[in-house]
Amino acid sequence: MTTTAVPELRIFDYDTYAEGDPTTFGLPLEQYRHLRDEEPCYLQEFDDPMLIDRAWVVSRNEDIWEVDRNTELYAADRGYVNIWQVVPIDPKNGGMPAMLTTDGERHRSQRQVLAKGFTPGYVRKLEGKFRQYAKDVVDDALEKGTFNFVHTIAHNMPMEALGDVLGVPQEDRVKFFGWVDKFAAPFDTRITASFDEVMEAIGNLMVYSEELAELKRANPADDVMTRLVASGEGGDPLMSPEEIVGNVALLASGAAESTRTAMSHGMHELMRNEKAMAWMRAHQNNLPPTVIQEMVRIASPFTHLVRTATRDHELHGKQVKEGDIVAMLFAAGNFDERVFDRPEEFQPDRIENPHVSFGRGPHKCLGQHVAALEMKILFEELFQRTSNIEPAGPISYVRDAYSRGVYELPVTVTPR
Repeated sequence: MTTTAVPELRIFDYDTYAEGDPTTFGLPLEQYRHLRDEEPCYLQEFDDPMLIDRAWVVSRNEDIWEVDRNTELYAADRGYVNIWQVVPIDPKNGGMPAMLTTDGERHRSQRQVLAKGFTPGYVRKLEGKFRQYAKDVVDDALEKGTFNFVHTIAHNMPMEALGDVLGVPQEDRVKFFGWVDKFAAPFDTRITASFDEVMEAIGNLMVYSEELAELKRANPADDVMTRLVASGEGGDPLMSPEEIVGNVALLASGAAESTRTAMSHGMHELMRNEKAMAWMRAHQNNLPPTVIQEMVRIASPFTHLVRTATRDHELHGKQVKEGDIVAMLFAAGNFDERVFDRPEEFQPDRIENPHVSFGRGPHKCLGQHVAALEMKILFEELFQRTSNIEPAGPISYVRDAYSRGVYELPVTVTPR
């Protein structure tokens, strides 16, 4: 009789992702498969002062959907965003209130204000500006020839595009998104040398957000920050100063990090896959949305978010108590064989793609249309203006179990 070895479960170990296998998207896919098949509700305990004590982990796509959309049973407003003890947008643990940490009417009212800056129609109006940013970014890349894709392309494009959407002045964008990078990767000393730097970055971002709010009150524009400070007008619900700051931090960190991460993992996968690269070349003048969504799926920019159980209940035979933390392991759900055909293959023309990277419930990502448009335009410009893109060194990952960042992706491009 043969037995299948049970893999060591290190799904929230920073080094699991820092030392990830590039042939499996940098993800512990065997561990994820074991959880989905054998322990779909798994109790993870932590022994780290920076992290929470314990969490029930759901790893199947269907269960993640259920936890994400059932706000009556799994609340977002009772504290904690992820497995970190302290998050800038968690008011129960020292942070500012933001849409991601609210439920019910308060959540709907905040989303109502923010949604006006992220409608598909509004985002389409930005296409011209985004196209120019993409041209500038590709100009820089072509001049360098060999460069770190993460910084030269995947960081600079979202910085400019999201800076426009939020309303951050051009001259402030480097420092603004520099602070975002610091608290998005608190456990990688190459990015953030100490936790003191994390707290300093959070403080700087909050002070600057208040200054930006004052600027927009005096000089309103067609951007998200202007909508935030103008809440209460025209029938919109009023947003407090603390909520404005919290939502700026949420939008900046979520949108910038997720887009950069998806672009970087996507580019790495294209360079590993000749068939996919040829597909991109064949569609470079008008990339279908399927390839963007597939990049977001395999990237899983944030491995998880958490909710709090509002009452005792049973989940896959386990007794979840009121107040218990439940973690939605998005990265595992995005490779669930129950809903994806050959999930461990990168398929740019994948039609059925119910990934959970953007969320699926009331808290689904508002900025997903912005991210998708940025990526589409950037990759169109890049492929239209190059004859070859190839690796110039190995990929390396950010040391974190929440953000799925790529630290370095050396590439060489050949212009047409």
